[in-house]
Amino acid sequence: MAAFALQNIAQARYYVRLDSAKAEAETDQALLLDTVRPRTGSQAAVLYQMQPEMSAINAIAARSTVQSRVKEVGVTLSPATSEWIESLRHPVQGSHAGEPNFEKFPEVLQYQLKRLMVVPLRTDDGLLGLLTLGRSAETSFEPKAIDAAQRAGRLLTALFERDSLRQKLLERKLMERAKGILQERRAISEEEAYLLLRNNSRRRRLPMAELAREIIETRVQAGTTRRWQTA
Repeated sequence: MAAFALQNIAQARYYVRLDSAKAEAETDQALLLDTVRPRTGSQAAVLYQMQPEMSAINAIAARSTVQSRVKEVGVTLSPATSEWIESLRHPVQGSHAGEPNFEKFPEVLQYQLKRLMVVPLRTDDGLLGLLTLGRSAETSFEPKAIDAAQRAGRLLTALFERDSLRQKLLERKLMERAKGILQERRAISEEEAYLLLRNNSRRRRLPMAELAREIIETRVQAGTTRRWQTA
């Protein structure tokens, strides 16, 4: 179903979000950004994770020598820019001034960046995330910096792919159980239960797996309450 969502990106608009308080926390991924940022002569490095089922791109790690101007920025991209992101195969760079595909990235506002390089983290199955590197000057990224960014991108892609496989197994179990609960509760088909999950996920901007977890926890709590009342 995620692949189906990606195929229909032309009808969707990605929502890009960077919450500095969360993204700038100490994590293993942030430590990798500490390495790639100076090697590329960048003032900021941000790692994004794609969430196609809710048409979202969320920053999960960020490092910057410039203090955040604002703590959180969320931007809904145009269909054209959303399609551009999905089509990326190699690092691209540009200026926020007069280039719509770059000016909407949250770090441009938060870290006052004038030059941005976007590195796609892609496998054969699709786009897993983005690595962005930014400069406070409009100086272009040199071939040496681009090469360092590509190496970092390959490492981050491998880590994303490993974590994605683990997460998919867990999410599949959650989704199957949540769909079963909805089918029983609402007397609907499996497909209808899936669509209900997907639509509510997009409306609430909450990953489908998290929504499934809520449904399961609510069911468990309700069952515990009934057992207590009849004891």
